[in-house]
Amino acid sequence: MEDSSLKILPSNPDIEAALLGCLLNDGKLYGDVEGFGLLPEDFSQERHAAVFRTIKAIFESQRTPDTLTVINELSKIPNPPESSFVFDLAKNAPIYSIETLEQYCEIILEKSLHRSLIEICSNAIDNSTQQRSNFDELSDKTTNELIALGNRKHTNSVLPFKTLMGDLLERIKEQSSKNSSLLGISSGYSRLDAMSSGLKPGDMIIIAGRPGMGKTGFAINIALSIAKQNLNVLFFSLEMPAQQILNRFVSIECSINSKSLLNAKFDTDEITRLWGNFDATANLPIFIDESSSLTIPELRSKAKKLDAELRKTPNPNKTTPNKLDCIFIDYLQLMDSNVFKEDKVRQVEYNSKNIKKLAKDLGIPIIAMAQLNRKIEERRGGKMEISSNKPMLSDLKDSGSIEQDADMVMFIHREDAYKKKEEEKNNEAEIFVEKNRHGPTGSIRFRFVPHYMKFLQLDATADSYEQTNES
Repeated sequence: MEDSSLKILPSNPDIEAALLGCLLNDGKLYGDVEGFGLLPEDFSQERHAAVFRTIKAIFESQRTPDTLTVINELSKIPNPPESSFVFDLAKNAPIYSIETLEQYCEIILEKSLHRSLIEICSNAIDNSTQQRSNFDELSDKTTNELIALGNRKHTNSVLPFKTLMGDLLERIKEQSSKNSSLLGISSGYSRLDAMSSGLKPGDMIIIAGRPGMGKTGFAINIALSIAKQNLNVLFFSLEMPAQQILNRFVSIECSINSKSLLNAKFDTDEITRLWGNFDATANLPIFIDESSSLTIPELRSKAKKLDAELRKTPNPNKTTPNKLDCIFIDYLQLMDSNVFKEDKVRQVEYNSKNIKKLAKDLGIPIIAMAQLNRKIEERRGGKMEISSNKPMLSDLKDSGSIEQDADMVMFIHREDAYKKKEEEKNNEAEIFVEKNRHGPTGSIRFRFVPHYMKFLQLDATADSYEQTNES
């Protein structure tokens, strides 16, 4: 007897029976429906699930399933469906076409997803009522289950070459109309753009450095440049509260000494620059999240929520659909996880891999700051030459997974950070691009303006340090 509780859940036993009947009459059809990713559990009745499971097993063993072979295999399991039931499925099968079978699969999967959604939500309600787990653990578990369920709806990742070539042609036309070689978003620095071809959709970019090198400041310079292109930026500040990170944005954008912003004491020029740039700065499409604790499910949820809100709000300044365009995370090793709680290395690896997946799922670049370990200082104190003290991929703190997952890894280094006397400092910074899937590696020199936290690209061809227009 079938479980009566199934009657109140979404299901369509007639469609299930019709699909199974067609497969029993022509076992080769399973190859046509295999790509839909149907599982035996997607069938609402256990006897339907048993028949489908058997058809699937026979086909995967490189045999052709039919009514007799299925009945024979079913006889080997406990409590199999009656032979008459299997014969009736085949006898009552409708006249079909490939399009009809695809519709059957879509209906069965849709009903199954709804049942699974009900189960996930019911379990979450039950666990919350009984308080069997703390909120964070339960929230993460439920969110991950919902993400996995949503991914089943989009299992067809196989694209025809013709479709991909069409997309390539459209992209070439778009780039030609822009008269630009960039395939992604401009960072605001021409030489960095030349190396990377822009910050591309699906890319995970790492900006790494030791404390005090200015990786947050450099990231903010890039974020401001992106926002000025009328692109929406979401900035996760795990290390600093929103007001402090805002001060850095304003300091860079309005050229105001960061100390002036802290004590609210400005000189005349600073007041002029602040009020002269106030409205334009306030209207930049930048969104700051100051959560000191952030997990992958929370990151995904907040990003998708903002993206959905932006899509509902037309932006007259954008020629493309209004959406979330870029994410910054400051910084990677501060992210939490309810997975591998006692193992920081595995926790960072888990977060790194999932940030890359999120970038690909959202189709936007994600720029994450990362800390370096103390090996640089150890090399400085040893017998190694100063020239060998530049950061290396192996210096990334807590994980080797970061360099594997990232599409681009750049290190920020300021020799001034190790100099105590002001007169010895030359206010230079260097960006070492040590990994780049889309282009060359190398280094780029910058003028660093400490009072404003600005990074100004130096002229690569000049003997003297001439400031270029990029900033």
